[in-house]
Amino acid sequence: MPSEKLVKDFMRSLEHYSYIKEDETVQEAMRLMDKVRKEGTHPCLFVVGEEQYEKRFIKGFVTPSELVFGLSAHFLKGAQKSGPVFWEGQLEAECMEGLKKRVREIMVPVVACIRESNMLMEAVFLLNKYHIDFLPVVKRDDVVGMIHIHEISAYIAELALGIQHS
Repeated sequence: MPSEKLVKDFMRSLEHYSYIKEDETVQEAMRLMDKVRKEGTHPCLFVVGEEQYEKRFIKGFVTPSELVFGLSAHFLKGAQKSGPVFWEGQLEAECMEGLKKRVREIMVPVVACIRESNMLMEAVFLLNKYHIDFLPVVKRDDVVGMIHIHEISAYIAELALGIQHS
């Protein structure tokens, strides 16, 4: 019987991520996300507070999904109420207006975290419970990394294909 894998075996350390302050503009988040994409690192920005004491705390996350849907949130809300109405140049107009927003307006707030010593199945449970793709990983009271659904999915694929994870 294989031993249960732990979160720490699958998490990525903090050095794999970039940070942005919650009061920065979405346009600045776009610039940083573009840089992250070109560097080939994980496309997720950690959102931290503005105050000196808050810079240690991760308040939320911005991924490409938040950038796309956050930029067009005004349209999406209206479309849910009255149905979608499209016109030429609409995406560009929505994006230009959305770039003025603050990161805190589009970020996904931290709703849960997991200890690095927890079993991987506990991470699966929390990801499903909160309908999120990633969780901060903590050791004692400090965030030490992130576990993402992609790492768990890759492990499950290895299991299904009979490949040993090290």
